[in-house]
Amino acid sequence: MSLGSVLVVDDDDALRFALKKALRRLGFTVDDVSNGSDAVARLHSAEPPDAALLDLRMHKMSGLDVLKRVSNCPTKIIVLTGHGTVQAAVEAMRLGAFSFLEKPVDAEELAPLLQHAIGERRRAKTADPNLAPPLIGVSDKMDEVRRFIDTVGPTDETVAIYGETGTGKEVVARHLHLSSARSGPFVAMNAACVPRDLFESELFGHKRGAFTGATSDRAGLFREANGGTLFIDELAELPTESQAKLLRTLETKTVRAVGGQREEPVDARIIAATNRDLWQDVSEGRFREDLYFRLQVFPIMLAPLRDRSDDVLPLAKHLLERLGASATLSDEAIRALRKYTWPGNVRELLNVLRRASLFAREQDISGDLMRKMIAASVFGHAGTTSERYREPGSEPGTTDLATIERRHIERVLAECDGNVTKAASALGIDRRTLQRKLKGYQ
Repeated sequence: MSLGSVLVVDDDDALRFALKKALRRLGFTVDDVSNGSDAVARLHSAEPPDAALLDLRMHKMSGLDVLKRVSNCPTKIIVLTGHGTVQAAVEAMRLGAFSFLEKPVDAEELAPLLQHAIGERRRAKTADPNLAPPLIGVSDKMDEVRRFIDTVGPTDETVAIYGETGTGKEVVARHLHLSSARSGPFVAMNAACVPRDLFESELFGHKRGAFTGATSDRAGLFREANGGTLFIDELAELPTESQAKLLRTLETKTVRAVGGQREEPVDARIIAATNRDLWQDVSEGRFREDLYFRLQVFPIMLAPLRDRSDDVLPLAKHLLERLGASATLSDEAIRALRKYTWPGNVRELLNVLRRASLFAREQDISGDLMRKMIAASVFGHAGTTSERYREPGSEPGTTDLATIERRHIERVLAECDGNVTKAASALGIDRRTLQRKLKGYQ
C-alpha cells in the first residue's frame, strides 16, 4: 500500500531520477515534471498529488511563480532551496508552502516530513467543507472579533478585514459567511496570486475567443459566488485598471464578462482583506479612493498575536490537535512559546508546532526542542535572534556569534543523539553544511 502520492518538480534530470528512485523504494507513489507550467497543470488536475517537492530555481517559471498560481491547491508543497536562498524559502512559506529543505536532500530526512505533510492532507480531505476553523482565543481582542461577527455576519453588508499576514483574516471571513443567511458558497480569491492580465477574467469571467487562450466560456468568481460570499484576499494587489470595474459591479450588482455584450445580475456579498495600510495606498495613487470608501462599510482590524499573548497557549493546544500530534507541551515549552513575539502570527505558530511535533522524541515537547524550532523560525525574519527571543539570564553582546552557534549546534546534536541528519533538519540546514561546521569547530 502506498504511503501517498508525491510529485517531484525540478529541471535537474539527475535529481528527479534520484528522488523518484529513493522515494519509491520507501513506499511512495512518485511522478515528476521538469518545469513550472507542467507542475501547475498537474497540481490543478482533477486528482492532484498528496504532496509535491518543488525546486525554487527553475528556468522560465520559478517555484515561487508556481506557488502563486496554485494558491488553492490542496497538495502540501515542500520547497527545495539552494544554498543562500533562505529568503526565497521564507517567501514560499508566506505563499502557502508546507515546509522547506535546503539542497542537497536525502530520503532519510525527507521521508518523515513527507509523511507529516501527507497525513495533514488526508485529514483535510475528510474535513467538512462547510465548517470554518474555530475562533480560538480568550483575550479581550478575540471577544471583540466574536461580537463583530455576531453583529455584522447576519447582514449582507460589505466587510473590510485588516491585519498582518497570518492573523486569520480568511478564518474570520468564513465565520462571517456562515453566520449569514446566505445559501450560496464561500468563494475565495487571493489577488496576489493572479497574473495582472487575467484579473478581469478571474473575477468577471470571459467569453470564448475573447483573448488568446480563451477556448471556452468562463463564469468568473462573482458568478461562482452567486447567492453566497466572495472573499478577496490581498485586496491591495488588485490592479488599478481592474478597480473601476470592481467598483461598478459593487454598485450595480451586475457583471460583464470579458468579451461579453451585456451585463448580468449577480448577488455576491463581498468580504475583502489586506495586510497593507489601504489609505496610504489611496494617498499614493495606488488604490482608488471611491473604491476604498465603498469597501469601508464595516471595517475590522485583527490584532497580531504579540498583542494577545493570552491566546498563544489555547491556540498552540488547538493546532497540535489539528496536526494530529500525540506530543504535548511541557511547562518549559509553554514558557518558550510565551516569550516569543510571533512576527508571523498564527501561521508561524503552526509551522513551529509542526516542526516540534515532528522531531519530538518524548511524549512532552521539551523546552530545548521548542526553543530550537523557534530559533529556526527566527532566522527567516528581519532582525536578529536577540530582538525576537532571548534566553533567560542572557544579555546581548556578551558572547560572539561563533560561540553561540557552536553551543546551539552542540545542544541540537545532543538532543538528536549525535544523528547528523536529524540535527541538520532540526537546525534548518542541510547535512553537508552541518558537516562543514562540525569540521570547522573540530
